[in-house]
Amino acid sequence: MINQGGFIGGFYRISEWIMRLAYINLLWIFFTLIGLVLFGWMPATVAMFTVIRRWFMGETDVSIFKLFFTTYKKEFIKANLLGVLVGVVGYILYIDFQFINHVSGVLQLILTFALVMMGFFYFVTVAYLIPVFVHYDLKFFQYIKNAFLIGLLSPLMTITLVIALTLTYYVFWLIPGLIPVFGVSVFGCIMMGTSYFAFKRVETRKQKAQELKESTY
Repeated sequence: MINQGGFIGGFYRISEWIMRLAYINLLWIFFTLIGLVLFGWMPATVAMFTVIRRWFMGETDVSIFKLFFTTYKKEFIKANLLGVLVGVVGYILYIDFQFINHVSGVLQLILTFALVMMGFFYFVTVAYLIPVFVHYDLKFFQYIKNAFLIGLLSPLMTITLVIALTLTYYVFWLIPGLIPVFGVSVFGCIMMGTSYFAFKRVETRKQKAQELKESTY
């Protein structure tokens, strides 16, 4: 029995998280390839986030492969539909940004401002979309709406998310050898961790608002 306190306990927990992240990164690669990459990456990402969410909920003894495989099969179609929607909107934004390079004057300034705002809203929505998808049971388009609203209602967590992702990207840029081992799982852990904290804060606010509303009657 390993002592969970002190240096040894801390080292053991860190090592355990490293092994989990490496394992789930390997599963993501494997199941992405099974889906011929194009149809596999989104269901594999949803499955990975589902497992990571359980970890943050304290369910560290969950069967990783079983949960990953079950989620991959169950959400295969819906996850791919979500991926197509995100990809199409992202491509449209990209085309629009290319278009404004051929416009000049005041119209270019107006279009640039509008597209930057749309790009910001797109980033916020995409950043929270998969965590919302695995955390809540909603109708298809409600996932997009809730991801956007939670991102706007949690500015501090959104800023923290951007900083954490940027720093992680920089580390991987310095040490590219880490990418095959942790390239996807670490980003997923950061996104799910910050999102889960944001969910708890939003739910606490809603509960307090409901209690206040009930107390007024």
